[in-house]
Amino acid sequence: MDNRAIHLIMFTLSAILSLAIKLNREVYIGINGGLDVLMGSVMSYLYVVILVSGYVTFAHSVTNRKLRNCIISITCGALLWEVHQAFIPEMYFDWNDIVATLLAFTVLMLIQRYKPVGNSVHSSAAIGNG
Repeated sequence: MDNRAIHLIMFTLSAILSLAIKLNREVYIGINGGLDVLMGSVMSYLYVVILVSGYVTFAHSVTNRKLRNCIISITCGALLWEVHQAFIPEMYFDWNDIVATLLAFTVLMLIQRYKPVGNSVHSSAAIGNG
């Protein structure tokens, strides 16, 4: 399975899971402390995965360097947002969200390392050039 297929599957599953959690989070809050932490932080993980996987899935061409920069940039943006929340009274800073974001970064970098995209181009563009 190539890197684009892996990212398409991750994008689809993450988008479905994030919608399900967003719509049903209130139902599961208060049942269990561990479940509360998971439900509160999984969206930070999915945010990074959805953006990076969407980039790989829908970009015309992706190189290893572009993907690495994309992963780092999106992760840094998500981490900055978390830190920013500490200074806004209406928002809530959560260390678990930091951990979830860094976990997403680690997973995506491992996928990139062991299944690099190379200089992949969508088949429709390759047909036009072939």
